[in-house]
Amino acid sequence: MTLTRFSALIMTGALVGLSMTGCDQGRDTPESSQRSSGTNQIYGGSLPCDDCDGVDTEVALNFSTDSAGGVYNLTETPQGGPNNGQTQKRKGNWKVISGNAVPGGGTVYVLHPARGDTEHEPIYLLMENNTTLKLVDEQFKPLDTSHNDELHRL
Repeated sequence: MTLTRFSALIMTGALVGLSMTGCDQGRDTPESSQRSSGTNQIYGGSLPCDDCDGVDTEVALNFSTDSAGGVYNLTETPQGGPNNGQTQKRKGNWKVISGNAVPGGGTVYVLHPARGDTEHEPIYLLMENNTTLKLVDEQFKPLDTSHNDELHRL
């Protein structure tokens, strides 16, 4: 009988802990959090754009406790073109793909748009080293562009 009460207590504690871990996900933004810490890594740079000179991009990867994913905040500001200077902010969830799934055994961060966001596609970022993420296609291959396609850790 004691074991059953103890098991129920452990289960209740685990459920409370799990429900609390998701309470503040997505609230951290580059403006309100520290730059690149253990639980929040921020990368920035200019990425290619079809109808502009480039998109100034900053992405904050907020790590969950298992480090295999979490929530991201993305800020994009086109330079030139029809949307010049119009900053867009969005967020969603990201996950890690690594090992045999990635050619060369690398690590790719996949940024999935938030639910209901049908306008945007996932973004694939290959970790080149601890300070650089390179934009790649859905097969994790480099893009065919003459524009910079890297984000650097801030």
